[in-house]
Amino acid sequence: MDFFFKPKGIALIGASANSAKGGYHIFKNLKTSFKQKIYPVNPGYRDIEGLKSYSSVLEVPDPVDLAIIFIPAPLVPGVVKQCAERGIKGVMIQSAGFAESGEKGKALQREIVQIHKETGIRVWGPNCMGLVDAVHGLVFSFVLPAVLEAGLIPGNVSLVVQSGMLSAGFLIDIMTHAAMGISKACSIGNKADVDECDILEYLIDDPDTGTIGLYLESIPDGRRFIDLCRRSGKPIVVLRGGKSAKGAEAAMSHTASLAGNGAVISGALAQVGVVEAYDFKQMMDLCRALAQYPVVTREKSGRVAILTMSGAAGIVSSDFIEQKGLTVAELSADTEKELEKLFPDWMPVTNPIDLWPAVEIHGRQKAFEEALRAVCRDPNVDAILIHIFLIQSISRAVISRFVDVAKDAGKLLFCWFMGHRSEAHRFQMHAQELGMPAFAELYRSVECMAAVVSRKKAARNSAI
Repeated sequence: MDFFFKPKGIALIGASANSAKGGYHIFKNLKTSFKQKIYPVNPGYRDIEGLKSYSSVLEVPDPVDLAIIFIPAPLVPGVVKQCAERGIKGVMIQSAGFAESGEKGKALQREIVQIHKETGIRVWGPNCMGLVDAVHGLVFSFVLPAVLEAGLIPGNVSLVVQSGMLSAGFLIDIMTHAAMGISKACSIGNKADVDECDILEYLIDDPDTGTIGLYLESIPDGRRFIDLCRRSGKPIVVLRGGKSAKGAEAAMSHTASLAGNGAVISGALAQVGVVEAYDFKQMMDLCRALAQYPVVTREKSGRVAILTMSGAAGIVSSDFIEQKGLTVAELSADTEKELEKLFPDWMPVTNPIDLWPAVEIHGRQKAFEEALRAVCRDPNVDAILIHIFLIQSISRAVISRFVDVAKDAGKLLFCWFMGHRSEAHRFQMHAQELGMPAFAELYRSVECMAAVVSRKKAARNSAI
């Protein structure tokens, strides 16, 4: 699969100099991001922005091991056959109008599948938005170049998405909110050949990928998929579309996918340690939390200390913690003694730890840091949920100390924050960069903590 992710040369069939065309956007993205050979293929041009344009893919010189195709669907099978004749290893078909569009489209897709079977050429798509690799700065997609102006944020989360616009939406959200970084975003469309199993197998061995998130409308080869998840040492999050009757009907018209029995699939995924998501934002939040804590020892039982400045927020946190199968930690006597030094005489020490009186005496920074150090030393505490009210800015250095204290103690540290929009955005950027999962919703903070704590590999002999 390296020729899809690390090609030596790319032929762009359907390249255009017309800025209103998708073939132009792919060309611009390639020219900006890809440093190897680019060969525009379009008989209507002699050159496009200084690069020679070829009338046929058969005329393209070496090196070329990948072709990106963006031409009308009826022309695609013939071009795929030419790519095979030319010796190109893989094609990425970003054109739509195939199995998702009716009987004529289904026939065209069957032709492509037959060419793949006869020649061995690999087919990614059709009806997809291709690949974006933020770590290496590669954009093999017709996503608008202007969308990428904010800059790709490199990280270790890779996404596999059975949708084109959704993968673009993920990228836009990630880039503008700076909530997480990504490694690769793979839009696989109708899966005529290359499917989620092929991509998953590649990403499991990819050194740039730490956590894998997938949006899928069907899992045709369930046994292979489950086997891959079982052997993965990396966290995997799956969001499935088409679980309901109407959802399955919509999936059929979207990417020609047939979903299986939802309960059976959910049980199989849970058995091999896959975290299942139920919403798009939730999927990304689970991915970024698991990316921060990809490995959790079995000894972590989910005993949580809560540091807050609001009694009400502490109460609601306790409710969510128990609801998600975690426990509010019973603090040790030594920890209680340490915390008593921060509080006025009239204030009892309990968990949730309401730090407001301590903040009034010592200031917010000292109160939070001393309390965090105390609970991090407590053997009865596995994880800390810290509430940050952004009344004023919190420096990157302070967040860094929070992270270092928890890391040195081997404790999980999660954060719920609220406050002024600009301060919240800055805080979340710093938290993400420094490795502290931080969320604007309290329930999501607890939910992601629970996913990290509860993730355990299934027994080797488990079977679907």
